[in-house]
Amino acid sequence: MIRLIFMAFSIALLGKYPGREVEVEKKELKETNIIDSDLLAIDFCGEAIPLTELRIAERYQNMIRNYDNPTFRKLMTRTEKRMRIIEPILKKYGVPADFKYIPLIESAMSDDVTSRRGAGGYWQLMPSTAKSLGLVVNETRDDRKHLIKSTHAAGKYLSELHRQLGSWTLVAAAYNAGPTHIQNRMDSQNKDDYFKLRLNSETTRYIYKLLAVKEWFSNPERSKEWGSGDVVNRLSEKLVELKKAELQLAKATTDS
Repeated sequence: MIRLIFMAFSIALLGKYPGREVEVEKKELKETNIIDSDLLAIDFCGEAIPLTELRIAERYQNMIRNYDNPTFRKLMTRTEKRMRIIEPILKKYGVPADFKYIPLIESAMSDDVTSRRGAGGYWQLMPSTAKSLGLVVNETRDDRKHLIKSTHAAGKYLSELHRQLGSWTLVAAAYNAGPTHIQNRMDSQNKDDYFKLRLNSETTRYIYKLLAVKEWFSNPERSKEWGSGDVVNRLSEKLVELKKAELQLAKATTDS
């Protein structure tokens, strides 16, 4: 988008100024501090993350930094084998591999975690949800603690959520807050974009947790740059430059 606007701006200048001035302007544009496009090429299940919006870039950077610690690095090493079990099961239900990171943020890939509300097991499923998905949950047996059985149930659940909501980012939100809650928010706000919905703080952060965990696993070098560099500052400067270019293009178009 930035490059397209800069290109349009340069073309507009060609019709307004003599060659030498245009060359100077083009040279200045080339010398502007352009962010490596790979830094912004982050997606969740193929859905692009709008990191050119500062509030989203800041939230993402904060979460990347949050997971940059020795405890999480040990967890990554300890859970690699179980991650390889989870992915093909999710694939069977048409669920993208990015959801395999849910057990890391929900239970730290532990079968023996129970929330205050009663969610339990690797995927932190509520008893009623687990039973509706075919798992046994009673005083003597809890299938939520069985990695393979609970992952099959999670795959069914995530697939059903996608049929209801049509977007994987919304599915992630619904996994955290419940599909009824998310659908109500969508209806009341007349929006179907996760990043434009006003949600509670926990659900707002949920996608960033998944993204951060995914990125530390799949692209640690990019994660290090987001965490320790000045990506957000550079992005802020670039957006200021873009705004100036838009104003100059509008003026050039009006004066021509």
